[in-house]
Amino acid sequence: MTTIPHIIVQLVHIQGPLKGDIQELADSEIRIGRHPDCQVRFAKDEVTLSRIHARIVREGNRFKIIDQSTNGTFVNGLRLQEAYLKDGDVLMFAEGGPKVSFLTQTISAPPSDSGVTAERPQPPPPQPPAARPAPPTPPAIPLQPPPVVPSTPGPTAASVKVPLAIQYGPALKSFTTLPVVLGKGAGCDFVIDHPAVSDRHAQIFFDRDQYWIRDLTGNAAVSIDGRPPAAESALSPDMVVALSAQGPRFRFLGGGRLVEIEGPPPAAPGAEDPPHGEASRSAAGIDGAGKKGSSLFKKLFS
Repeated sequence: MTTIPHIIVQLVHIQGPLKGDIQELADSEIRIGRHPDCQVRFAKDEVTLSRIHARIVREGNRFKIIDQSTNGTFVNGLRLQEAYLKDGDVLMFAEGGPKVSFLTQTISAPPSDSGVTAERPQPPPPQPPAARPAPPTPPAIPLQPPPVVPSTPGPTAASVKVPLAIQYGPALKSFTTLPVVLGKGAGCDFVIDHPAVSDRHAQIFFDRDQYWIRDLTGNAAVSIDGRPPAAESALSPDMVVALSAQGPRFRFLGGGRLVEIEGPPPAAPGAEDPPHGEASRSAAGIDGAGKKGSSLFKKLFS
């Protein structure tokens, strides 16, 4: 008998009146809005939200969000009528409204009060009549099974209240809760307008007392100290994080501080050296207009 897996939906509130809350729901249909019967319920004065704003419906082992509102439901910054969800998707209810991160967790066995009928254990087969005991044999030496090497789970991007400050160009933004998504899309937490940056480019999160960065592009665009990382990499002080080969580049200063490295990426080995005058101006911290580069951010991040 095939049993239906028990899946828990986790909604991490990252913006709005419920910011910081994590809701775990096992219902086959999750209603979101201002109506008292909604599992994800907002106050009546949240007038931009409809009474039944959206529904998350389970279909087999997948979940679909269906918009029923006037002001729209957004998935990763795009307004959609309905869409299948995947872990890490960011849902926003109305333009500038409450925002949650969608995650799922599969449990091997459902709880006793979940309403799922577990498979009855089969009775043991009948035993044949006892035969005459055989003559005793010397005990066999049991074989030792090979040692089991436990696998180490990877880091998880759960919601954690830790500080993060990012400086890019004239923008300086501070966060108190991670994870934070960097990219060009309007639904990102920190928007970077750069031709080499994707809509959802990278994610910074905190786990095991460390800051981590995860490449969301799927093509290993992010590099750490010139080397492409694995799915995610821990950040250490003075590490150089490049979002692509064309930039932008940042230096991680520790303590949750990420500051842009001004100037073009370093030239490949064998490239022609710049003229002496340009190298002197770059070393002195002078830009093309003859003015010193911004020192305000250096003071803030020192």
